[in-house]
Amino acid sequence: MRAPEPLTAFVREALGNGGDRASISAAIRAAGWSAPETDAALAAWADAPGLPPVPRPRAVVSARDAFRHGLMFFALLLVTSHLGLLVFSLIDRFLPDPLDGFTGGDGQIRWSIAVLLVAWPVWALTSLNLARDAERDPGQRRSAVGRWLTWGALFLAAATLVGDGIAIVAGYLGGDFTPRFLLKAATVALIAGAIFLAYGSGRDKDDAP
Repeated sequence: MRAPEPLTAFVREALGNGGDRASISAAIRAAGWSAPETDAALAAWADAPGLPPVPRPRAVVSARDAFRHGLMFFALLLVTSHLGLLVFSLIDRFLPDPLDGFTGGDGQIRWSIAVLLVAWPVWALTSLNLARDAERDPGQRRSAVGRWLTWGALFLAAATLVGDGIAIVAGYLGGDFTPRFLLKAATVALIAGAIFLAYGSGRDKDDAP
């Protein structure tokens, strides 16, 4: 967690005046701050003999990061949603439901292909550029916007997986356990699961201060 600014400033001043961390921690706890807040405030500064306390790296926010990460995740949203719609349309075409007469609209297929042809390169290029920048400068991984959008994508992927599981159980209980239904459910699970695995791996490491 991130300590409140007044508490962080107090720790810096106390360390700069020669206070030891145990005494500072005891004073902070006596004032009513919680243990996690106290630890976070102390961890925000590194000791440097003969020098003032050195601030540790923290998450940063910039308009450039907001643009790049926002564009990447917007393109990812387009890619995943229209990939699912394209697969759904193909399933409807090759496994039609005789009760509704819908066999997969050509218009939907053309539209989804058009979106994928444009959005996928945008997502791939922005992802590649961000990865290259992070390799050259690991500090780029501390982008606050990138972290928030990544966790937002993970939340949507997890919520989709939960909803997909509920739909499968409801379909089974309702007797709608057809190959068409199972293929659509598997499509949703694969897309959401791929996002969760791709963006969830290494989150603890990237979110470390």
